[in-house]
Amino acid sequence: MKRKYQRSIAYFVIALLGISLWHVWKSSKIAENPAYTKGVVNRLYKIRATPYYSYSYNVDQKTYEGRGKQYGEYESLHIGDTITVYYQRSNPSNSEAYVRNNKQ
Repeated sequence: MKRKYQRSIAYFVIALLGISLWHVWKSSKIAENPAYTKGVVNRLYKIRATPYYSYSYNVDQKTYEGRGKQYGEYESLHIGDTITVYYQRSNPSNSEAYVRNNKQ
């Protein structure tokens, strides 16, 4: 039983590390060849009390969607708000939103 518990903990740590590395890699790809545009918040929701938002933005007449997890500034977000979106120029579907002080 103890060995099974240790194995479960190890799998959890490996999964957490993998997810963290994927997010770092995704952000680094945006930083390699960045571009920015304006996006619009189109959904606010919570999963297990963690606030999330989704947004849409246009690049070369094509609409893309992204989502983010937000603490603090989440309470100031409203559906329809304009936000700044940073995306990878060579892969516009890879994006991150910058929410702070974006009210226009």
